[in-house]
Amino acid sequence: MKKMYILVLALLFAAPIFAQEETQKEEKNDDVYVWCIMPNKKGKWYKLEKPTTKVVTDFQDKLIYLELLNPYDIVEKGKLDRATSDAILKMEKIKGVTYESKELVGFTQGMKNRLNLMYHIAKRAAEAKEKQ
Repeated sequence: MKKMYILVLALLFAAPIFAQEETQKEEKNDDVYVWCIMPNKKGKWYKLEKPTTKVVTDFQDKLIYLELLNPYDIVEKGKLDRATSDAILKMEKIKGVTYESKELVGFTQGMKNRLNLMYHIAKRAAEAKEKQ
């Protein structure tokens, strides 16, 4: 009787272990990383966030304002296409940041920050020029 209790107890403890092994196999890693080299720094892998329509539209509008993207090259507004990707890579190259990628499939927070900075500097310069 004692052996049966030990056997049942051992099976109860073993069941969660088998369940955990199955769930780990089912998980997939869909993250996309890109190798980025910044000025005066070593290269580093950065995770690309999946592009949302709102973010892509914001990028496209700001890149058009900065004259890095031709509005006629955009295939669909709010969709990350080759022209938008090339314009982002061109913007990053101006800032001295290089990526080991020919086409981007997402964004990093640094890209967003650098674009916002360039956009606001250009906007302030245009406003100052108008006042003169």
